[in-house]
Amino acid sequence: MPHIVIAGGGISGLTCAVALSQQGFPVTVLEARDRNDTRGGAALAMAPNALWVLRRLGLADAVTAQGSRITHYTFQRESGAELKTVSFQPLERTWHESAWCVARAHILETLETALPLHSIHHAAPLDAVRWNGQSFNLSGPFGSVSADLLIGADGAHSTVRNQLWPAAPPQYQGFLAVRGVLAHRLPPSQQHTAVQTWGGHGEFGYSAMGDNHVYWFATFRWDNPHQLPDWTRVLAEMSPWGERARGFAECTPADARLIHPIFDRIVPFADLAIPSTLIGDAAHWMTPNTGQGACQGILDAWVLAQQVAGNSDVRTALTQYRERRLGQALRVGRLSRMLGRVIHDPRHWPQHMGAWVLARAPAAFIQRAMAEAVGSPRQLGLE
Repeated sequence: MPHIVIAGGGISGLTCAVALSQQGFPVTVLEARDRNDTRGGAALAMAPNALWVLRRLGLADAVTAQGSRITHYTFQRESGAELKTVSFQPLERTWHESAWCVARAHILETLETALPLHSIHHAAPLDAVRWNGQSFNLSGPFGSVSADLLIGADGAHSTVRNQLWPAAPPQYQGFLAVRGVLAHRLPPSQQHTAVQTWGGHGEFGYSAMGDNHVYWFATFRWDNPHQLPDWTRVLAEMSPWGERARGFAECTPADARLIHPIFDRIVPFADLAIPSTLIGDAAHWMTPNTGQGACQGILDAWVLAQQVAGNSDVRTALTQYRERRLGQALRVGRLSRMLGRVIHDPRHWPQHMGAWVLARAPAAFIQRAMAEAVGSPRQLGLE
């Protein structure tokens, strides 16, 4: 049985490690960050496709225990006027799962707890990847480790991808994302509704995260990804979305907010003659506009583990995984990029046109658009 090393202990890497270890494979996870660093982050939207995987790993109930089920999505104008409210029922019927908003740190902790002891090594950045003809030699400040199969789950700036699949650099998409979590209880009417406001030069949204917390996000155009605004400027950029947006931001503690320039890399990677592959952001770094980044990584992890377990030849397993997942994930990434460009186009009319469509289109039309990103078990070959 091959010894598998997963570079990266984020959502996709840990999901893959759990899925493989449940199949009996020995797995080592090398995570570059210190354990305390990985506990940060805001929240993640866990769509029904991700919950489908977590259910099969026996972790869905543990993951959602501290989250909020999201049953509806409301789109608003910056004035607060409603554009459209849509139900997630069609997606729930398709997947037999719901959508949830859950703290990222809680998801990571749940996944890590499901692994055998000593499977994950923190503060273990990967510096060099060498193939000696029979196995990988992986080295870094932690020393060195050998691997029969190397899975690159080391995120957007993947060392594995950069060393084995040198590619064009990621593309800056022209906007920033600000995220935060604050202690606040939404009224009962909003406990299970995610709200997204379009207007100005970006978007603002929020939803409950458990009974007594709110996850919120905002995106706005920004020219220089290497020089980020200070918090005073962020608050000024959020002013067009009204008192609630600014109030959420002002009440969020400094250690519970994040700000990132948004890049993506929607570039395929080829099969190699050596046993290595990519999952999650390392494979298909996408913008947050479909809310599918982590979900697609979870699907990658599940499909890859099933292929490795079901094939005696590792190379065949990796080829089948890539054929099943990469095209689907890149399609979602392109959809996410398109939405981001519509929302942040400096000419404004694409966003106005999008709002016009949202206001007038039947709810079923919007639901079908959501289903394009989330997919179905049959479409994704999971049945």
